[in-house]
Amino acid sequence: MHAGLDISPEGFTLVSLSFENDKYGHNKDQKNHEHIKSDCCHLEHFVCKKFKEEILQNGMLIKPDVFAEEFKKIIEENNFNIKTLNICISSSNMFIKTLTLPNLPEEELKIIAPQEASKHIPFTTNEINVDFEILEITKENKLDVILCALSKTIAKNLVEALSKADLDVKAITVSSFAMIKALANAEMINNPDLTYISVLIGYENTDINIIKNGMPVFSHNTQTGKKNIVESIMKSFEIGKEDAEKRLPEFGLILPGMEINDNPDLHKASNAARNIYSNIASEIQKAIEFYNSQNGENTEIEKIILGGSGICIQNIDKYISNKLKIQTELCNSLKNISHNLEISENSLYPVNIPALSTSIGLALHSY
Repeated sequence: MHAGLDISPEGFTLVSLSFENDKYGHNKDQKNHEHIKSDCCHLEHFVCKKFKEEILQNGMLIKPDVFAEEFKKIIEENNFNIKTLNICISSSNMFIKTLTLPNLPEEELKIIAPQEASKHIPFTTNEINVDFEILEITKENKLDVILCALSKTIAKNLVEALSKADLDVKAITVSSFAMIKALANAEMINNPDLTYISVLIGYENTDINIIKNGMPVFSHNTQTGKKNIVESIMKSFEIGKEDAEKRLPEFGLILPGMEINDNPDLHKASNAARNIYSNIASEIQKAIEFYNSQNGENTEIEKIILGGSGICIQNIDKYISNKLKIQTELCNSLKNISHNLEISENSLYPVNIPALSTSIGLALHSY
């Protein structure tokens, strides 16, 4: 059993997957393009739980004992048969940078990587956990790597809290990178010759990643997320947070030429949410322009894929596509994964499939 836990200030999503080892397919030449056939990967359990009080702040559990007790209870009530799990951290709480390093053996790179990270962040090498992934060998016979650094204080806080719930953490990864794992499994970024963009709209932040050959070659984070959508709906309708969140599945962005009924609430909600998603679209455009300026050429984007809890009203994909003139899709987190869920044509309700992108990716991480 493989489990993935996605924690945010809003709450947490936990999933567990089971696998049949002998049917796993992997193309060694395509890095993250491996995917798992649906007849050998099954969604055993999943649960989404909102926090009743502030539990997570700046990547840290400020009430670890409360979290551990609640989490242990949820696991028992939902029959999760797990002892280990993978977790993630928002990129806003990590240092992520693409660097060019000498073409050295991996053991030597493990020594150099923390030293390089410490040049860019206000921590010593003793205060951070550092990992890296080789992207490619350059024409100058150097290595382009993506380097991630996480404060040991944050890592220890999360690991100890989950230990109190009798669980061991196998791996900590970046939330947006976990989504990329889910996209690879769903065969949504499967052509190594094309360039894709993943957009993970979380509760407080949005992570934008430009992806080539299954790997993130450029990352950008903006402090806009589902929280802003909910607050905008609350203000427009003069309702509380709980009521605003309950009504989200009713709403959608209204596009030019779209046939809709005369319900004034739909227009009001669309207007309230449009500014938020317009800002996200602008950040995607900025990321593309900055990436192109770095590379000295205009990269053609095959498509944009949206995931995360911020995909909470209808037509976001159509809106982004219309605004940026780039094909845009929602992350089908459950593609190539068998399950017993009742799924409707509405991919956001009753199960928000794009919102599972990170937790599914985490469960796939160690397989």
